[in-house]
Amino acid sequence: MDIEKLWGILYKERNTASLQELPENFCEEVCEYMEKLKEEKGEADERRRELVEDELRNAKMKAEDIIRRRIGKIVKLASSGMKTGPKGMLEEEERIFEGVKSHVEGGKERIFALMQGDKEGEGRREEKSEKRELAEQTAKEVEKTVSAKNRDEELHIVRVLEDIPTFMGTDGRIYKVKKEDVIMLPKTNAEILCKRGVAMRFEGKTKKMEGVSRG
Repeated sequence: MDIEKLWGILYKERNTASLQELPENFCEEVCEYMEKLKEEKGEADERRRELVEDELRNAKMKAEDIIRRRIGKIVKLASSGMKTGPKGMLEEEERIFEGVKSHVEGGKERIFALMQGDKEGEGRREEKSEKRELAEQTAKEVEKTVSAKNRDEELHIVRVLEDIPTFMGTDGRIYKVKKEDVIMLPKTNAEILCKRGVAMRFEGKTKKMEGVSRG
């Protein structure tokens, strides 16, 4: 993997509505490429170091854009009622597709039940208010976990169950998330949200890609 290949993949993802087929070991290749740049940066002189830093920053931005666009396409397809996922998905993307599809179908069933006179919906108003208060407390707790400088953490994909006030992640980024958003968060933030019950993590492998993908 190199910066030209990343740019080529991003160009195709930007300019086509369909999901592009990635190499099966795409995530590993990106991770190895970035590790190589970090090693080169440590061994380079001052002038060369600046060039390597710029390439590393550019590579992270492109990889992040690729994943964000792909997840957006997958979520849209899964929520449209599509029975089987599109070709070209990575293993983790297949889990996202199945997870979103399952939640959408379950949500439809609950809505139809309410339309047919299910009174349980009325009793959920108080619960929703409590969850909103809990979400605000969660946002404050998340902000307390932010370190003085960015940290490299595993990325966890989560589905947001409640609207959450804007917060800063442990990677120093500002997150504005709403109910039903599917995003990638640093492990620390994802665990806090899931523990509080305002988010649900999709099961599967996590990748340590130094900020490759965020919401």
